[in-house]
Amino acid sequence: MRSALRAAALGAGVWLLTGCFGTAGAEGFVVSGHPAVRAEVVPVQITAYPRVYFRGAYAYLVDGAWYYPTNRGWVVFEEEPDQLRRYRQTYRSSPRYVPERELSYPRERGRRYYTPR
Repeated sequence: MRSALRAAALGAGVWLLTGCFGTAGAEGFVVSGHPAVRAEVVPVQITAYPRVYFRGAYAYLVDGAWYYPTNRGWVVFEEEPDQLRRYRQTYRSSPRYVPERELSYPRERGRRYYTPR
């Protein structure tokens, strides 16, 4: 009886381990015909980065890589889609881009005093 239980437990353990080995590694995706991989780490304030509307959602440009949300999590494109490449090229050379101003305390306006006549 004990040997049968040990054999069953050993078989279940081997079956579970083979399942784990099958799911380990980088998971590949295809988003609109473009290969992508699951993003291991997503920047905390990803919405502060440049973005472009691409195939139903915004794609974010972070340090030269495009992050894209899917229903299975965030992915990073392995090959840059043409539409996103054109945006990246125009974004870097765009004269409309103005860096954020440094914030300072507001200046006090001159005071006007009421003088009776």
